[in-house]
Amino acid sequence: MLVTLQSGLVQFLDATPITVEVSITRGIKYFIVGLADTALKESKQRIYTAIKNTQFHWPGQRITINLAPTTTRKFGTLLELPIALGVLAASGQFPTDRLEEYLIVGTLGLDGGVVPIEQPYQLLELAKRLGKKGVVLNTCSTQYNYLNERQHPAMYVVRSLKEAVFFFQTGQLPAAANAALRPPQPQLAKWSQQRAAFGCFSEVAGQRPLKRALEVAAAGGHHALIVGPPGVGKTMLCDRLPSILPPITPCDISWLKGIHSSGTSEEQSSVFQDLRPFLKRSPPLTKRQLFGSLPDITLKVVQQFRNSRIPFDPPIAIPKVLGDVLATLGGVYLVDELHSTSGRIRDMLLQPMNDYVHQLIAIMNPCHCGNFGHHDRACNCTAASLSGYQGMLSGALMERFDIYMFVPSMSWQEEEAIERSEAIYQRVYGAWSIQMKRQGKQNAQLTLNELEAYSLMTKSDWRAFYRMAAKHNVSNRVRRSWLALSRTLADLDGEEAVVMHHIVAGLVLLNPDRKEYSQNFDAVQGRSSAGKDRAKRSRT
Repeated sequence: MLVTLQSGLVQFLDATPITVEVSITRGIKYFIVGLADTALKESKQRIYTAIKNTQFHWPGQRITINLAPTTTRKFGTLLELPIALGVLAASGQFPTDRLEEYLIVGTLGLDGGVVPIEQPYQLLELAKRLGKKGVVLNTCSTQYNYLNERQHPAMYVVRSLKEAVFFFQTGQLPAAANAALRPPQPQLAKWSQQRAAFGCFSEVAGQRPLKRALEVAAAGGHHALIVGPPGVGKTMLCDRLPSILPPITPCDISWLKGIHSSGTSEEQSSVFQDLRPFLKRSPPLTKRQLFGSLPDITLKVVQQFRNSRIPFDPPIAIPKVLGDVLATLGGVYLVDELHSTSGRIRDMLLQPMNDYVHQLIAIMNPCHCGNFGHHDRACNCTAASLSGYQGMLSGALMERFDIYMFVPSMSWQEEEAIERSEAIYQRVYGAWSIQMKRQGKQNAQLTLNELEAYSLMTKSDWRAFYRMAAKHNVSNRVRRSWLALSRTLADLDGEEAVVMHHIVAGLVLLNPDRKEYSQNFDAVQGRSSAGKDRAKRSRT
């Protein structure tokens, strides 16, 4: 009798599908073919002992096991569970009608137990890609947190070979396994001392619009560009951004652990808990800083991180010196003084920003002298100089920033900061939880079609939105950012649908026209002309 099962092997950050074929005919030998390594060839004794210790029968016949594709080398012991199930099914000890509906992975112990897998997320993605109902394996119950059933196949935990056979016989799991699969009830993640170590928003007085913009950016994962004169509190508030960031998902933790366990970087080498990676850089930035010692391979990893389905053949090695892009996967990359970076380096940020492999927060001065928008320091730049300074950033880079915030200076008499980071974090976490439950990712990562489906706007609001978009002549990319911001604002308010005041508030944060400079061109030009007239009169 011939039985076919679907399994898979994890190769660094990717999972490769493996088809296990078990045939039992007349004879007495055991064969395994298909480029199996030594560990897999030695698994016969473990499989035999596990079957005997779980009170099943080992068939005394010729057993041939084929691992396909035959051109791919098979390594490790994750194929032991599907091989054991194939032997039992081929010998008629349980029905085979459900075997092909699931992805089966596991290492067996001599007592018939299944060894837990620490990082099952690559296998879940593989099952999704193959169209399987779920993955049969053993894993830690805590790693089921935040997995969205709409985004991932089901995960069926079996602790032993006997439980796996019971599942394929009845279609049900034992009560203990079902309890392990139950996701935790939604609740507010506890405020941690790790977040408090980054400081508190209450330590910075005033700048309520900027604090609100950072809150929206944290809740939705939006890129933000913050412009303002020196000393207004831009960097101080951005340094405290980790105190309000939502927790990182277990899936991203799995990726990060795989990356940092493969590299030898001293930076960001600690085991991540629920904190997102946060990295701050100031110019000059280098290509090696951004992409590590092997930039081409690093870009592959970045693309694979966001499920671009780029196969690693052969399995690649992570650069010994991790780049900033890799170090901040799923986290926040803060670039201070963006205006001081070279144009070539700024262009290198385009693809990571487009794929949302990290959240970019950039800070820059408003002009060459830095005094534009300051209440008591005069700006000496001309209108042409301001226009040229603003044109330093390419249009492609500017369009990738969802939030554009101009921060003017403030006097010391302005309002004191009252709200603490812990209170802001509660709102951010609530909005983030809504997004994880609804679509399994943050709003900034949604496509335009997905945002149109999730916005739930009325026809009148849609008409008003399109009129406003036509007035500002925005591109499809900017329109997507606008909808994403509106959706995040609605989530922060706990609203199911986006309404008009969310659209208007999103437009303020988006600021598609970027007019903070041009609004004052006339005044600057007038000051410049007056200065020229005074110089001319003095010469005469």
